[in-house]
Order: sequence, then C-alpha cells, then structure tokens
Amino acid sequence: MGLPEILQWIQYGLKTGTVVFERPNVVKKVFIEQGLIVSASSNDPREYLGQILVCFGSLTEDQLTQAFQKQKISKKLLGKILSEDFGVSEKQILESLRIKIEETIYDIFLWEGGKFIYSEGLTGLSDNDRLETAIPIEQVIFEGARRVDEWREFRKIFPSDDVVFRKKSKKANLKELGKDPILLKIYNEIDGEKNIQRILLDTHAPDYRGYEAFGKLYWADQIAANAVERPTNPKIVQDLQADLVKAADLFKSKKFDESYDLLENFLVSQPENEEAQTLFKLVRDSYLKALYTVCSPDAIPKLTTDFADLNEQIYSSKEGYLASRINGEWDVKSLMMISPLGELASLRILKRLYDGGMIKFGEK
Repeated sequence: MGLPEILQWIQYGLKTGTVVFERPNVVKKVFIEQGLIVSASSNDPREYLGQILVCFGSLTEDQLTQAFQKQKISKKLLGKILSEDFGVSEKQILESLRIKIEETIYDIFLWEGGKFIYSEGLTGLSDNDRLETAIPIEQVIFEGARRVDEWREFRKIFPSDDVVFRKKSKKANLKELGKDPILLKIYNEIDGEKNIQRILLDTHAPDYRGYEAFGKLYWADQIAANAVERPTNPKIVQDLQADLVKAADLFKSKKFDESYDLLENFLVSQPENEEAQTLFKLVRDSYLKALYTVCSPDAIPKLTTDFADLNEQIYSSKEGYLASRINGEWDVKSLMMISPLGELASLRILKRLYDGGMIKFGEK
C-alpha cells in the first residue's frame, strides 16, 4: 500500500490507533483519533522539538545543550524547562510542536520504501505531545502530494546534496518570496562554499523545508549553482545470501563499520528481510558500544589544529558540521544532543577525526 491509501483507509474507518512506519535506522509513529491526526513522533534527530526550536531561532545550540542537561537532572518535561529557564513562550513551543509533527508525517511521503504496522489505541502518547487542533487527513494527503511533486522537480535539476550555491546579487530582493524564516536563514548561509547538506545541518532546517527554500531562491533567480555532478548509482545487491554471510563474518571479526555499511545498503533494496533486520540491530548495538569505548560520553573533544586548516582534511559536509561544533567545552554527549546527525553517525565522525589525529579527547 502507498501512504495515501493507508491514510485513506484510516480516515474512512474513523480509526483510533497508532501507525508505526519503519525503514533502516528510522522509526516514526503517527497517532490517529477518530480518523484525525493528533500527534506524531520520530527517532530521527532532525525532527526533534529542540532542533525545530533552534531552526526558528527560539533557542541557540548552547541553550539546547543546557536544557537537555537540566532535564537529565530534574526529570522535568523539556517544554517546562525551556519556558521556565530559557524564556521560550508557550506559543513558540506549541507552534514548534505542530511543525515538528507535520514535518515528521510529510517526510514519509518522500520515502521510497519501508513498512508499516497499525495497532488499535494511542500507545505511548503523552498528553503533552498532543496537538491542540487535530490535522485532517485530507489536508495531509493534499500537502504530501504537493511536496512529492516539488521534490521531484528539484531533484531533476539538483540530484545531489553536494551542490554548492552562490548568491547572484549582493542586494537580494526577497520580498516576493514571503516572510519564511527558514528561507531567510538558508539564504544568509549561502556563501559559494557550503553545499546543500552542510547548510541544512548548520541551520537545523527540516529536510523538505530546506530544499523548498533552495528551490524558491533558485527559481526566483536569487541564487545560482556551481557545476552539478550526478551522483553515482548505489551499489546493487547481486547475491543477497552472500552479502548476509559476509556481513555476519565481518561482525564476528568485530569489523563493525564494514558490517554496518554492508547491511545498511542491503536493507535499502531488501527492507523486509527479517534476517538482515535482526543482524543489523545486533551490529548497530555492538558498533555503538565499540564507538563509546573510544569516544567516552564525558570526554571533551578538542581540535589539534585550527579549524581553517582542518577544512582541508575533512571529507564531507557532515564531518565539517560536527568539527565546527567542537569548541573545547562541549563533551561527547553534549555534541550528541545538538547534532541533527544522530548518535551513531556523530560518533563515527568523532572516531574518524580522532583516528586521523584531527582531535584529541580530554577531561572536564
């Protein structure tokens, strides 16, 4: 079933239940009450409430880290801490919550594959995570279809996140594009050097909203792209059983990084393979433990050279983003809190920087 068909089935049946959508490394839950969407959650760090608040300027990365640390000690709700200690208004929190829930749902329309499970009842839904006004499913289907169309048009021209944009004029005329804060934030980050992915990370923008901003700026002739390179085709799995055996052998040899990459690629083409799913979870858990033995949560990473010199050694925009947040004060767990990359991806980058002699770990 496609996502619109799933949602229509829920709508017409006036269902009250929870739909879990899964693909490798991502799990999302959509909560339905009487055929209306009342909430959604995701394990994708880019869709956490804190990331949305940073994106819209309600919080800084440093404040978000402090808020998480206070939450760990006090066990209070994050929203209460943000309101009491950081001056974030209830209106800002509710607006950001709605954006978070909408982006969590609309992102599923862009998935090329995955699986879903429906169960009766609102399992695990907190009253604090419910929307004040539920979202009609017709609205979601209409907006989701619009986003898919625009996404495809943008991807026809810019198929890779490695594209670098430059401003066409020093004096921009953005009035006709409205007062979209994400668009303005994206525009201010365009410098002729950062690629799409790095700007999305620096601004903490939800993926589609970020791409939409790039598209509007490009079609309004405000920005231009440097040479666009077509991405290489992903590895095609030729022998499924051989790849699984190889991944298992690599895991037994404690070559977690190679095993993880092989299984992640395998699950792109075979997301329903239960044997691969089980092995992937086992490898991921073991890989995380191994990474934390090098990158201790309380250790403070410090650059061994100036960041300007480090840029020459950084291989990707993700690595550049995380390296730019290493300030000699934040420990590993603090970097995990503010990073939209996720726990494992961030730890992999820290380990590569450490192995390459670009950072060292110290104590508080």
